[in-house]
Amino acid sequence: MRSLLRKTSITLLLALTVVGLKAQQEFSLEQAIAYALKNNENLKNARVAIDDADAQVYETRSDGLPQVNATFGYTNNVEIPVSVLPASTFDPSAPEGETVAVKFGVQHQSNLGVNASQMIFDGSFFIGLKAAKKLREKVVVDEAKEQEDVREQVMKAYYLVLVNQIRTELVETNIATLDSTLKDTKALYENGFAEKIDVSRLQVQMNNLYAERSAVRQAIFSAKNLLKLTIGMPVENPIEISGELEGFDFTYSQAEVEAFSVIDRLEVQQIEYLKQLAELDVKNVTSQYIPTVNFTAGWGRNSANDVFNNLWNNDREWFSSANIGVNVNIPIFDGLRKKYSIQRKRYQLETLNNQSSLLVNNLRQQLDNSKVALDVNVERLEVQQENMELAREVMEITREKYTEGVGSNLELVVADQDFKQAEVNYLVALYDAIVAKIELDKALGKLN
Repeated sequence: MRSLLRKTSITLLLALTVVGLKAQQEFSLEQAIAYALKNNENLKNARVAIDDADAQVYETRSDGLPQVNATFGYTNNVEIPVSVLPASTFDPSAPEGETVAVKFGVQHQSNLGVNASQMIFDGSFFIGLKAAKKLREKVVVDEAKEQEDVREQVMKAYYLVLVNQIRTELVETNIATLDSTLKDTKALYENGFAEKIDVSRLQVQMNNLYAERSAVRQAIFSAKNLLKLTIGMPVENPIEISGELEGFDFTYSQAEVEAFSVIDRLEVQQIEYLKQLAELDVKNVTSQYIPTVNFTAGWGRNSANDVFNNLWNNDREWFSSANIGVNVNIPIFDGLRKKYSIQRKRYQLETLNNQSSLLVNNLRQQLDNSKVALDVNVERLEVQQENMELAREVMEITREKYTEGVGSNLELVVADQDFKQAEVNYLVALYDAIVAKIELDKALGKLN
C-alpha cells in the first residue's frame, strides 16, 4: 500500500512539474515586443481611443442627417377649465350684463404625431465634422507613439534581465573558483602551511559571493516582473528569455544622424494635430456668427371624448394636422461672448505654437545628446572590458603565485575583489551603452 502511494505521489509530482514547464513561456526580444504590442494595457487603451474617435466622427455626422421623432399623448382633464362669457353669446334675449359659465373641452384627450427636421446650413456642423476626422487622425498617431514607448520599455527591461543573468553566471564562476582556492587553503592550514587568517579572508570572500548571488537573483526576479508588467503578462506567470548580448550592435550611421529631421518625430506630429484642432476651434466659434437654416415638418392627429372607453373605439373622431416650415436663426448680439471666446482660443493656439517650437528644439538636443551619450558609453564599455580582462589576468597570476607558495593570501583576496568590481563595472557600462543605443534609435525614430 505504501509503495502504491509513493508511486502515485511521484507520478503527481512529475505531472505537476510537466504542467509547470509547459506553462512557462520563453521569449526572444522580438517575441516579447510582439506580445507587448498585443497585450500592453496602454496600447489597448490607445486602440480603444481610435475606436472612440471613429464613433465620434459618426456621432458628429449624425447631426447633419434628418431627425425624426414620433409622439403619442393622453391627457385626462380631471377639472375642465371654466370660462365666463356674456349670456347673450348663447341667448340673444338674455339681459345685458348677464354672464354664463361654460366649460371648454372634454375630459379625455389623445394625440399622436410625427415631427421631422433637416439641417440645411450650419457652419459649426461642417467644422465640427472636420475636427472629429482630424481628431481621429491624431489618435492614430498617439497609438503609434504608444507603440514606440512600449518598444523602448520592453527593450530596456529585456536587456536588464539579460545583463543580470550574465552577472549571475559570473558570480557562479567566481564561487566555483574561490571554493577551489578555499579548499586548497584549508588543506594547507590543516597541514601547517597556511595561517588561520588566510582561511578566514577567503571565507569572508565566499560569504560575500553568496550574498551577491542572492542579490542578483532578486534583481533578476524584479527585472522579470518589470518585463512582464511592460508586456502585459500577469506577474504570477513564469517567464524565461532566450536572447544573447554578444551580437548587440552599437554602431550607427553619422550620415543618418545628420540627415534626420526631428519634424518627423511622432511627438511633433502630435502637437501639429493639436494646433490644427485649435485652429478649427477658432473657426467653429467664428462660424457661430453665421445664420443657421433648418427645415421642419410635422404631422399629427388628435381625438377627444368625455367617455374614456369611447376614446379609441371605432366611433371615435380623429382630426389631422400637418405643417412644413423653414427656420432661420440669425445671431444678433450675445454680449460679446463669441468675441472673447475667439480671443481665448487664439491664446491657446499661440501657446501651442510656443510649445511646438520648444519641443522641436528639445528633440534636436535629445538627438545630439543621445549620439554623444552612445559614443561616451561605448568608449567606457571598451575601457571597462579591458579593465576586466586585466583584472582577470592579475587574479589568475596572483592565484597561481599563491598556489605555488610565492604569493600572499592578502594579495589574492585583493586581486579577487578588484576582479569582481571590474566585472560589475563592465556590466553597468554594458547596460548603459545598450540603453544609450536604444535612446539614439528612438531619437532617430527607428524603434517603430
